[in-house]
Amino acid sequence: MEYKIAEDPDALLKVLSEHERAIAQLYQAYSAHFNEYAIFWDHLAQEELKHAACLNKLRTLLKEDSGIVIVERFSVDAVRFSINYVNELIERANQPDFKLLNALSLAMKLEEALLEKNFFEVLSGDGQEIREALEFLGNETARHFQVLHNTLKAHKNDMGLQ
Repeated sequence: MEYKIAEDPDALLKVLSEHERAIAQLYQAYSAHFNEYAIFWDHLAQEELKHAACLNKLRTLLKEDSGIVIVERFSVDAVRFSINYVNELIERANQPDFKLLNALSLAMKLEEALLEKNFFEVLSGDGQEIREALEFLGNETARHFQVLHNTLKAHKNDMGLQ
């Protein structure tokens, strides 16, 4: 599939950063709801905020380096739609009957979707700083998926569901 060069690359990176902050808010909501897992969720939330900061740093690099190309693999509107979905998950997390099993499963699926859609493969350029930032974001998302997968599996085992 061929992608076009983004017409407003700053807007795309900005909304990707907003998406990471929305995921951080989701994990913070999970932290507040599940006291016994608060440290776990808080840690993931802090890492999501680091991802947002990384994307903002890329925005700065973009303004400084005209050799960076942003491809539009998906539209700003599609990312906003995903942010709205994350906000709906936050509302669900505040329901008294919301279970840890659901939180782990939804978070894992969210991270998996980011991996499958190659969410952070929007930049092209020769700079080492850019490659390192994108590699960091991709590796962190893969690690989050694995941590959530392992925690979900352990929780299911504890509940006798496997």
